[in-house]
Amino acid sequence: MLYPIDDYDSLSAVPIEVKSGKDYTVHSALNTFVKNEDYHVKKAYVLSNTREITTNGKITYLPVYDVMFLGGDR
Repeated sequence: MLYPIDDYDSLSAVPIEVKSGKDYTVHSALNTFVKNEDYHVKKAYVLSNTREITTNGKITYLPVYDVMFLGGDR
């Protein structure tokens, strides 16, 4: 499920997808959203049960407990 938030600094949407299970890197809806130039997406996040933080292109994979650090600069 996608949960877009606003990035006020870059005036773009920041999609967040929450995944369970081992296939957290499979997310066709998020890929389609990120590739759509109409949304001006500069970054996206996938929250999952992984314990590592990794980035692949515009998508950053975070452990679900790191959600508290998103948007903390406001």
